[in-house]
Amino acid sequence: MTFTRLAFIAAPLLASTLVACDGGRPAPAAEPVAAKSTEPVAMSIVVKGMHCEGCEGAICDKVGKVAGVTSVKASHVDEKVDVTAPEERRVEIIAAIKRLGYTVEP
Repeated sequence: MTFTRLAFIAAPLLASTLVACDGGRPAPAAEPVAAKSTEPVAMSIVVKGMHCEGCEGAICDKVGKVAGVTSVKASHVDEKVDVTAPEERRVEIIAAIKRLGYTVEP
């Protein structure tokens, strides 16, 4: 086996050993991960397709059943739904509105 061939085989092994060796130094401390807040926040969702108070009631009923929702108010005139709930529930709230057949604007 020639030296060039031996170096070709040994170089990757040596490199992986050097990378894996930390020289006995302690690993840097991991940065703390911020916990998601479960505190309710006020959010306003633009909803198209509401025509009357019946539409408002249907949305209020459906969204009010989402876990964590503390208040909900829908307005077909203003085309919006005001909700107080944890931010992490936003996707679930929007899905509930869409299941009723309404369009949610970004």
